Amino acid sequence: MAVDDERGPGPLDDDVDALAAEYVIGALDRGERRAVETRMLREPVMASAVAAWADRLSPLDADAGELAPPDRVWSAIAARIGGDVGVGQVIHLERSLKRWRVATGMVGIAAALLAVIVAREALVPPSPPPGASYVAVLGGEGGAPAFVASVDTGAGTIRLRRVGTAPPPDKSFELWKVPESGPTVSLGVADSERELKPLDVSLKPGERLAISVEPKGGSPTGQATGPVVYIGTLLPAE
Repeated sequence: MAVDDERGPGPLDDDVDALAAEYVIGALDRGERRAVETRMLREPVMASAVAAWADRLSPLDADAGELAPPDRVWSAIAARIGGDVGVGQVIHLERSLKRWRVATGMVGIAAALLAVIVAREALVPPSPPPGASYVAVLGGEGGAPAFVASVDTGAGTIRLRRVGTAPPPDKSFELWKVPESGPTVSLGVADSERELKPLDVSLKPGERLAISVEPKGGSPTGQATGPVVYIGTLLPAE
């Protein structure tokens, strides 16, 4: 939601952060998710916030499984509603359910994150040296985001988060730096949903990153041999 503050028109930081959290935990409907994805392509702050929440909650991803409610739960809900339900009641129930889902999801996430923080308190790594941060949203011809890349020059890392489909089973995605002139530079295979790679090449705003489809394990030649399917431009994360 766009609101105006003393700095001029634009989304407040809290609004962006909350919307990014709802996107990552799956609390938005299809239209709202598409709106966030469109903003990710246009607003580095939104893309960076989504990537940050995805990384923040990644420890929970590995441990959380799906739990299907027993059939009696829906039967009990239907029995309590009783009779015919009007359109207005359905809309009210959907809105109430969404608010409850967001609230309980955020409370659960906050509790889990607190437990992780407490458990790792004694193992907090030293702060990385100061540096610049860049973000790029890589998308295809249709415009939907496929990857979010976050560059931290101080830590010397590039974090890649896949938000689109996985590569074909017999192929690999490979990440490339696309300079203004000269050959492309491989930044490694990008088959996992999340990648944290050492940054051994220089990157700066305005440069482009690309994803190509390569043979399994990556290009055998050191240059892209398959089609380039996603591309994006690095922008300052602030």
